[in-house]
Amino acid sequence: MSVLWTVMSNRVPDRNSKTSGVRNMHIKSTVTFVLWMISAILWADPVIVTPKLPAEISFPPGETVCYAAKFLQMHIRAATGKNLAIIPESEAEKYAERIWIGNTRFSAQNLGEIRFQPEELLIQSVDSDLILCGEITPKGIDRGTLFAVYEYLERALGIRWFFADISALYPDGLGTVIPVGMELKLSGWNIRTYPRCRQREGGVSYYYEPVEIQKKWHPVLRFGSSLPYRNANHTQINWYHLYHETHPEYFAKDRTGRVSFNHRLPHRNYICPNASGLLEQMLENIAAADAGCPPENAWGPCPPEKNYVYFAFNDGMTLQKTCHCSICERLLQPEAPEAGQASELVFDFVTRYARAVGTCRPERSLVTLAFHHYRKPPVQCDIPENLNVIYVTKLMHYANDPATWNAETAYIRDWAYLLKNNPDRLRIWLNIVHPMQYVSRVPCFYPNLFQKWLRANLQYSDAYFINGLNPYLKRLDESARRKTLATYPMVWLQSRLLWNPDTEVEALLADYTANLYGPAGKTMFRLFQLLTERWEKCPMPSDADEENFIHTVRFPQAAAAEVEALFEQAVREASEDDMARRRVEFCYSALWRPFAAESEAWHQKRKVE
Repeated sequence: MSVLWTVMSNRVPDRNSKTSGVRNMHIKSTVTFVLWMISAILWADPVIVTPKLPAEISFPPGETVCYAAKFLQMHIRAATGKNLAIIPESEAEKYAERIWIGNTRFSAQNLGEIRFQPEELLIQSVDSDLILCGEITPKGIDRGTLFAVYEYLERALGIRWFFADISALYPDGLGTVIPVGMELKLSGWNIRTYPRCRQREGGVSYYYEPVEIQKKWHPVLRFGSSLPYRNANHTQINWYHLYHETHPEYFAKDRTGRVSFNHRLPHRNYICPNASGLLEQMLENIAAADAGCPPENAWGPCPPEKNYVYFAFNDGMTLQKTCHCSICERLLQPEAPEAGQASELVFDFVTRYARAVGTCRPERSLVTLAFHHYRKPPVQCDIPENLNVIYVTKLMHYANDPATWNAETAYIRDWAYLLKNNPDRLRIWLNIVHPMQYVSRVPCFYPNLFQKWLRANLQYSDAYFINGLNPYLKRLDESARRKTLATYPMVWLQSRLLWNPDTEVEALLADYTANLYGPAGKTMFRLFQLLTERWEKCPMPSDADEENFIHTVRFPQAAAAEVEALFEQAVREASEDDMARRRVEFCYSALWRPFAAESEAWHQKRKVE
C-alpha cells in the first residue's frame, strides 16, 4: 500500500484550479492502475525463489539447489496445473507468496541459528512464505534441501515415489503416483526430520548405475551418507592381471606351496596374506598414488583417499580357496563355526596393514570387510585405532531363526566392543543374495524382521549398505534386471525404515497399497501381509535343505493357492481403474508368477519321483 499512498499524496487536487477535472481523471486512472498492479501481485501464483549463490547439493553430482527448485516446479505443475516461476532472490520482494529454496538470505534471517543434524530437512511457513531447506556441511554442501522438496511434495500434494520408472523395462508412470487437481498450501508447515541411519546406500547408489538412473531412484530410496568414507569392496579384483606373471608368490597356495590360478575367473583369485613382499607392494602402491602415479586399477573401485585406504579380499573366498601355506594354515581354524574359520588369519594381516598405513601417514585409516568365513571378530588380534570395519552378513533376513539372530547380533556387538563402541568405525552391509540368486524366485518379504534388526543394532552402527534391490541390480542385461522387480515393495519399505526405524510397518504398507493399487488396495494389503507371514513366521533352521523348505513350509501348495487367489481378486477389483490394474498386473508378473511356475514344476517333479 506504500506505493498507492505515495501516488495519492502527490496528487491531491486543487478544487479552485481550472484543471481540477483533468487532474481528477488523472488521479482516478493512476489509482486504478496501481490497484490493478497490487491485485495482480496479491492474486498471482506463488513463485519459487533460489539463492543468490546457490549451494552445491550432495546429489546429483555437480548440481546446486537450483536442481531442487526445478524438481519442485515440475511436480507442482503435474499435480496442480500451475507453472510456478523460478526467480532469483533479488526479484522476490514484489511477490506476495514465495517458496524459498535452500540457502537464501530470507531463510537465514527468519530461521536464525539452527543446528541441523546430518542430512536434516526443514519445511517452515513464515506468514504467506514457505521455506524448504536443510543441513549444509562446513564445506558448503547442502545435504537437506532436496529431501525437504521430496517431503513437501509428498505431504502437501500426495505425490509418492514407490519405485523408479525405468522405461526400458516397463511403462513410465507405474512407480510414481501424482494426484491431479491438488491445491497448493504454503501456510501451517513446521517440519524437521533427519535420517536415523547416517548411511543408506545400496547397489543403485554405489558403483553400478549411471547417474540418470540414480536420479530416478533418489526420491524412492532417499539414499545418502554423511560418513566420511565409502565401503571397501573389490580392491584386489585386478591383482591377477597386475601380478600373476611377475609376482605369483603374492597369491594363495596349497599345502605344498603351489599356486593354482583361476584363469577363467580372474576376480576369483586370492592373495596370500603372509606372502613375502606383499605388504611392501601394497605400501609402495599407496605411495605411488600419493605421488600422482598409481598403478592402474590396483584398488578396483576404491583407490586411496587423503584419510582412508581400502582393502577387501575378493568375493567367494571360502576356506578351501584360502591360502594354506605353512604360515597361513597355522592361523586357520577349520573346526570352528564357518563365521570364524579365517578370522585370525585375515585380521592378523589387516592389523599389520593398518599399522603400516598409520606409520606412513598418522591421519590415515584402513577400511576393510568382515565377511565370509572371517566375519566373526578375532580373539588374538589387537585391533589398532585406525582400523574401520564393515560387517557383511548374508543372513539378516534369516534371523527370524533364533540361533541365527543370536549369532549375528553377537558378532555385531563384539565388533562394536573391539572398535571402542565408536559407530563411526563400524558399518553393516546386508548382502541379501539368498535364496534369490542361487535357489528360488520365492518372494522374500521381511519388513518387521528388518525393523527389529535396525532397532536392535542401531546402538552399535547407524550405517547400512544393502546389496541394492537384490544382487541382480548391478547386472545390466535385461533378463537379469527383470529379476529385481520382485524386490521393489520390500526395497521401498527398507528405505523408509532406514530413515526412521520407528515408523509403523503396517502404516507404511497401507500407504503403499492404497496409493498404488486404488480399488484393489485392501486386497493387496492382505496379500503383502500374507507374504510377510509366510517369510517371518516360518524360520528356517540353518541346516535345512532350503529348496525343500521353501516349497513345503514357506509356500506349500495351500499357501501358494491363497496368494494366487488374492492376486486374481485384486485384478478383478482394479478392472475399471486402468493404472491400478496395470500396477496389480505388474506386481503379479514380477513378484509371483515366476515363483508360481517354479512351485508347480517342483511339486510335479515330486509326484513323478
